[in-house]
Amino acid sequence: MATTCPVVARPPTPCFLILAHDGPDADRAARLRAEHLDGHLAHVEAHWRRYVTAGPIRTPGEARITGSSFLVLADSETDARALMDRDPYFACGLYAQVEVYAQTLAIGDYLGGKTWESADAVRHLASGG
Repeated sequence: MATTCPVVARPPTPCFLILAHDGPDADRAARLRAEHLDGHLAHVEAHWRRYVTAGPIRTPGEARITGSSFLVLADSETDARALMDRDPYFACGLYAQVEVYAQTLAIGDYLGGKTWESADAVRHLASGG
């Protein structure tokens, strides 16, 4: 039985996807992750309302953590980067590469539904507009 996905308002705060990748030295990354774990957890817990979600990333089928992903609410890219820069994992140089993307929150349980009325309402966005 199909269920109808409710239409909800788009969240007013911009969102950013941050992908943070460890460097090639897995032993160094594991050491830094262990040394700064308490500070990292304290930071994300202190700012938990700004995170849509966050957590470690791994290569599929492997146990070793290779980085982290963060989906954060921030007024701007500068604001998102400032939040990350205060995280001990970022401050200690754990991550060798950090990518930041503006993220549109469009559908999901976090939102409570979807943010579009019809495909026609978002067709221009899908074609690059």
